[in-house]
Amino acid sequence: MSDFLPPPAESWLLGGVTAVLQEGIGQQLGYWVEPGGVLSHDDGSGNGWRLTWLPGGRAVVSGFDVDFSTARDGQELLAGAPRWVPAPADRAGFCFWWEPGDGQWRCAPGVTDPGARLTGSATKAEDLLADRVHERVPEEEDEWAYVAGFYRRLEELLDAARAQRLTVEELTPVLAYLADPEDLRPAAALALAAQAGFTPGTREPRNPAGA
Repeated sequence: MSDFLPPPAESWLLGGVTAVLQEGIGQQLGYWVEPGGVLSHDDGSGNGWRLTWLPGGRAVVSGFDVDFSTARDGQELLAGAPRWVPAPADRAGFCFWWEPGDGQWRCAPGVTDPGARLTGSATKAEDLLADRVHERVPEEEDEWAYVAGFYRRLEELLDAARAQRLTVEELTPVLAYLADPEDLRPAAALALAAQAGFTPGTREPRNPAGA
């Protein structure tokens, strides 16, 4: 079992919001919301993971860390897995599955991968965004107060996305911390937020593969 990956809903929220912000500034942050209930992360150095939402609140995440993972055969990674778990990516060092009644990630017996702890968690997304803001603090601003203001706006955005009430009013202030005004694309960001199930009247997408 695994207790170091956040629940899938938290991963979807943090990674999905980062993907929305990436769309809104048109610059690489390393997170993507894909059709069919898929969230992926790639840091550009070969480290990454893929989270797939399945019907019934089930989820699967698999990935690889170039420094700490060992590529494993799919049969090894899926030993003991329920039948609904789809095959992991061709190159994967870890694969975990989630059932809402279980309330925790599980994996094949004896299959451990330290890379999962380093690469597999979406909780690093907030630090990634904050690092970008630190690099963009205006000269006349107090750095720590400026970044604290960003965190407040980001939490408001995350709260809105969690409650499926995200609008351009929550998006625009956060985007303004991350890029220059002429580079902002709030309409594109809002469209992706709808695809991710963060806006009013939408639902979190599900992949039919596990139906």
